[in-house]
Amino acid sequence: MADKPCCPADALRRIRQINVNGIPTGIIMLDESICEVRKVGLTGEREIREALMKRVKIYNYIPPGVADAYAEAIMKEYHAAKK
Repeated sequence: MADKPCCPADALRRIRQINVNGIPTGIIMLDESICEVRKVGLTGEREIREALMKRVKIYNYIPPGVADAYAEAIMKEYHAAKK
């Protein structure tokens, strides 16, 4: 698991903005979460999605009503990071 931010300033440096339902949304520890999931070596989309959401939810509140939209946006970032 990625190191927790040591202070508020460190946490701010680890925020990345992505679009969720067309709304710019800050996600803390997204890059670190993507890196961790890649290291696990999952191949199925469903497993990757679940692993990413599990990690992202540790540092971010994700409202239940838009969890699927968050998961789609995070998966888009996951696949874009492969390039």
